[in-house]
Amino acid sequence: MRLTHSLAAFALATMSALAHSSDSNASISPPNTSTRQTAGKTYRLERIYIVSVHVPSASVDKILQSLTAAVSLEYGKYDHVAFIDAEGSEQFRPLANSKFGASNSVEADPSKVVTVSLVHDAKVLRKALSALHQAHPYEEPVIYVTEGWRTRSTNSDTSNPNRWWNTKPN
Repeated sequence: MRLTHSLAAFALATMSALAHSSDSNASISPPNTSTRQTAGKTYRLERIYIVSVHVPSASVDKILQSLTAAVSLEYGKYDHVAFIDAEGSEQFRPLANSKFGASNSVEADPSKVVTVSLVHDAKVLRKALSALHQAHPYEEPVIYVTEGWRTRSTNSDTSNPNRWWNTKPN
């Protein structure tokens, strides 16, 4: 009984914390932490939007072309930067008001998840989302947007033996 009350109290506290963190005025970083406090010798942090979209496998190239045309997907000294998960399966069952029409069976299609990071700028985010909605073949694209942090290099770290340019083939 005591364990049940403890679990219930934990669940309520967790739900309260999650509800508070979803508040648009909630802080992204932990209290009393700034990017200067978490910067290292070779990196710094910057705020970003993380955008993940479920894409039918056959449409990944089209989605990436649309995104890069809209926002270039820059990450430091590189562009066209995206992470594409291995192929999986996405399932759904169309409801009566969908363009597909009501179905009694669950459909499953091969799909991948494409994830990109964008500078923390609402105009850039709007451009990316518009490009995704324009190019995506689904009536209701599955797109997740979260705020987060990414590291950025602050020096070339030229002597680091782990850098690709310092590794010697065996």
